[in-house]
Amino acid sequence: MPSFRLTVALFAAALLAACAAPGTSVNQSVGKDPAKPLPGRILLVTPDIQVHEISAGGVVEKVDAWSKEASGHAVQAIASTVQSKSLFELVQSPQLSDADKVLLEQYTALYALVAGSAYGASHSQYTAWRERAAQFDYTLGSGLTAFSQRNKVDAAVFLVGTDYISTAGRKAAMAFGVVVAALAGVAIVPGSQPAFLSVGVVDMKTGDLLWFKSDIRSGSANLRDADTVQSLMDSLFDDYPSVRMGTTVGAPVSQ
Repeated sequence: MPSFRLTVALFAAALLAACAAPGTSVNQSVGKDPAKPLPGRILLVTPDIQVHEISAGGVVEKVDAWSKEASGHAVQAIASTVQSKSLFELVQSPQLSDADKVLLEQYTALYALVAGSAYGASHSQYTAWRERAAQFDYTLGSGLTAFSQRNKVDAAVFLVGTDYISTAGRKAAMAFGVVVAALAGVAIVPGSQPAFLSVGVVDMKTGDLLWFKSDIRSGSANLRDADTVQSLMDSLFDDYPSVRMGTTVGAPVSQ
């Protein structure tokens, strides 16, 4: 089960994403040297998409079945996108020990925090933070080096997200509120939470965050819908470095 820290990180990242247009960032080591080879074998860390239900009373509760469904769509979507764009060799997660599972869960939470921080800096109202983001050199640390050597993978791709689905009762209450406000001569737009996804590629030997991108969709989007997730995934990888720089390394999906 995802940790409380990951829930907080995803919520914070979603708030940051909701305040600015979708964007992407590339580590300066990649951006300054287009000839530098990108990771060829990239491990797909199990996506963590957390889908919540909001009751008529405003109570928010994570729904495990919905979260599992959305995360499953994410696995299929990223595999399809990587293969169709010939980005890299996507390696499905091997059989892991309990210790390795915990390790990847911890780094998934860390990715959400670091990517959220980097995204916030790049869209900050303060010049100093934007300049800091322009010299992009964020890292998750070197704690994945041994894992990389054991499993013979160059890098890992992390994918996290959130979505909030209103119950029928909440939708009815919001609609009633709009009608009442209209009768009173007040025009309001019912609030809704956007669907949010963030994906990033991390060099497992150094811990450097090589590239990441976050995107959101309006409250009418639903991460339980496979087509919505696929559309988001295609958008996220539109300016992946190998696409931007015109290089490809091949992208079969291996076990």
